[in-house]
Amino acid sequence: MKKITEPNDFIGKFFFSFKNEELQWQGQIISKVSEGVFLVQLHEWARGKSSDQVLFSVADMMSWKFYDTADDWRSALNEYESIKAAVARSLPSSPH
Repeated sequence: MKKITEPNDFIGKFFFSFKNEELQWQGQIISKVSEGVFLVQLHEWARGKSSDQVLFSVADMMSWKFYDTADDWRSALNEYESIKAAVARSLPSSPH
């Protein structure tokens, strides 16, 4: 794994963020706006298309998972969804 040593190394990275072990945000870092603040392009879950552009601080991004390429990013999402589906199938169904 490549160690990120310069703030500009974040630019172009794809990412996922999680909240309570659930995917929260997905997107790509577009640019560095100021020291410790980055502009990111969010992507919609359902269609995977670009949606809003939002500013995040490095502190907000500390727990994000980053990927160098869109292919790596999509593979990670497919793996996450497969694991989540397998867990859901293993849970007992609730009575109607």
